[in-house]
Amino acid sequence: MIEKNHLPDVFSQHPQVMSGALDFKGTRVPVQTFFDHLDHGGTLEEFLKWYDGVTREQLAAAEEIRTATPA
Repeated sequence: MIEKNHLPDVFSQHPQVMSGALDFKGTRVPVQTFFDHLDHGGTLEEFLKWYDGVTREQLAAAEEIRTATPA
């Protein structure tokens, strides 16, 4: 389980990169892009195919954050 105020190492966030958006480490793909993709009926497999460099491990961690965060 992901602890509050502690992000797994699969993410990065820096105020001078991507305007401070949380992104998948080693990419310039914001985590919010994945959430939006899911919200619009997209699949995990599609996202992995479309966003080179993002891993299944990163998506699993993002899903865990999403389910742990109140809407």
